[in-house]
Order: sequence, then structure tokens, then C-alpha cells
Amino acid sequence: MESNPERFVRPGVRQLVPYETKHMPECIKLDANENPFPWPVGMQETLFKGKPAFNRYPDGMGQELRTRIAKYTKTSPEGILIGNGSDELIQLILLTFGGLGKSLIIHPPTFGMYQIYARLTETTVVEVPLLNGLDLDTEQMLKAAQAPEAHVVVICNPNNPTGSQFPRDEILRLVRESGKIVVVDEAYAEFSEETLIPEIGNYPNLVIMRTFSKAFGMAGLRLGYLIGQPETISLINRVRPPFNVNSFSQKVGILALDYLEEYQNQIDQIKVETQKLQYALKLLPKVTVYPTRANFILFKPEDPDLWASELLKRGFLVRNMGELPILGKCLRISSGMPQENEEFIRAVKEISTRQS
Repeated sequence: MESNPERFVRPGVRQLVPYETKHMPECIKLDANENPFPWPVGMQETLFKGKPAFNRYPDGMGQELRTRIAKYTKTSPEGILIGNGSDELIQLILLTFGGLGKSLIIHPPTFGMYQIYARLTETTVVEVPLLNGLDLDTEQMLKAAQAPEAHVVVICNPNNPTGSQFPRDEILRLVRESGKIVVVDEAYAEFSEETLIPEIGNYPNLVIMRTFSKAFGMAGLRLGYLIGQPETISLINRVRPPFNVNSFSQKVGILALDYLEEYQNQIDQIKVETQKLQYALKLLPKVTVYPTRANFILFKPEDPDLWASELLKRGFLVRNMGELPILGKCLRISSGMPQENEEFIRAVKEISTRQS
């Protein structure tokens, strides 16, 4: 009898391909929207003191970390759930509110993992593309949300990959009038300095998603959190695996919140460097540069594939976004260290000159 494992693969998985990233340590990494700066020195020194009990399971509820996050966000620990980066949090949300016969509303172009986890949880994806000015099509989103099967709406704000910031009034209108679970992904909120966290108490259907991967420089640890009303968070907690966040990640997250001033200095530097990169790209002929409120820039040279190839030859990893809805082919770069950014600017000037 034939035994082909592919016969047993779930339909939602059959069309997926493994997520692969380029590991090129010799290159300057400007492709992943990371914080390029090292952790504060005092934080590093404190972290490796003491005797961590890694032979024991971590705090299953992450009580101390949740308490510290609550202080940072001016919310309550009962309204916070921690997870292994935004990826796990998206999955938990869809395991709770999505599934077969339910739908998720998104606004392409946006973060690609929403669609992937929707497929894994057999949740139907309803796409309401951004308007030509990269604004939310609020009317169409509300119309889509009227469907009984529509359970979740995700707004990425600032939006990845466009960098655009959506007006809070538009998002709150979606929260009020849709009546559905509205998840606002604020992965880059520390750079935009705008948040809907103060509105949590007003709306039981509003959930905010945050991460330590970006502004706090912990992309290698995978640590994120949800904020909502305690009753809403308790529903999502039902599907959270026990001991899901390891002890080391919890400890680093707790420590990081002791160094907010140092991190704010890094954020300020990243914002200056991002503006510098944006200005340099705008000076190049035949390059469209989109406004950003995050630590990355989306831009469209005349031949994005060629530019990505030429930059790689010069030692720069950038994100080739491929064919985006509305925008077509684009590239995305994140801000690196100041010297790396200077080298990048020289490289794109050279590429632009050769193309013209």
C-alpha cells in the first residue's frame, strides 16, 4: 500500500511554502525592520549576573513581565497576554475568533503573516485594499464587516510595508460600527508615538498587538504581547499553550523596561537616520519614496529587481517586496547603523547614476 505523507496534509497547509530567510552574515542587513543598536550596556551586564534557573519551567502566566508591561502601557496586568512575537499572537487570535466558516478582514498591502495564519486556522481572508493614497477604505471595510461570518478585522498601524499611519478616528469608527474583534497591530508604535491603548477601556472588541522585536531590539528573542479588556484577553488565554514564553525572554523583557530612557535615545537616532535615508532616496531620479512613520522605508525605483540585485552585489540585504497591490513592485529598507546608512546612500547613488 502506498504511503505518501502528502496525502495526509491538511488543505490549508497544502499550498503553503516554507518561510525562508537569507542568512548572509557578511551583508549589511537592511531587510527586516530591526533595531540595529545593541542592548544598553547596563542591561547586558545585569542580565548575565545571578544564577538563572533554566532547569525549571518559566512563569506560565508571565506575571512579573505582564506587571511591568502594564506599568509601561498604563493598563492592567489582567488585560495583557504575552507570546512569542506577533506571529504566535496572530495565531492565538485566529484560534480563538477565527476558524472554518469565519473570516478575517485585512487591508493589503499589509503584513503577510495575517494571511498565512488565517490559512493555517482555516479562516477565510477578505481583502479590502488600501485606497490609492494608502489610506484605509473604511466604508468598504465596514461593508465587509457586516457579513455574519466576519469575526476579526486587523489594522496594521503604522502599516508594514507602506509605513503609513492611519487616523485614529477611522480605526475607532471601525471598532464602534463593525462590532467585530478589531486587532490593531502596533509593532512600530514606538516610532510613530501614536497608540490606541488609552481606548482599550472603552471597547471590549479592541485588541492591541505590540512587540519587543522592533524598538526594543529583541527580534532574536521573539517576544510580544496583546492588550485588551481582561474579559477579552481571558478568552484568548484559553488557547495559549502552557509555558509559551521562555524564562530568558521574560527576563530580558522585564530588564528592558528598566532602560526606557536609553531605548528612547536609540529610537530618536533611528528616526533621524530614517529621515536621512528618505531624503537621500527622494533626491534620486525615477524613484518614488513613500512617507513613513516607522523605522523602514518603502520605495519604488524604475527597476526594483535590478536594484535589489545590484545592492546585494554591494553587500546590502534589502527586502524585495515583489508585486504589491496598488503599488506594483517595490523595495523596502530599514534603518541601519549610521555608517551603514551612509554606505547605502553611496551605493544607491552609484546604481542610480549607472541606470540614467
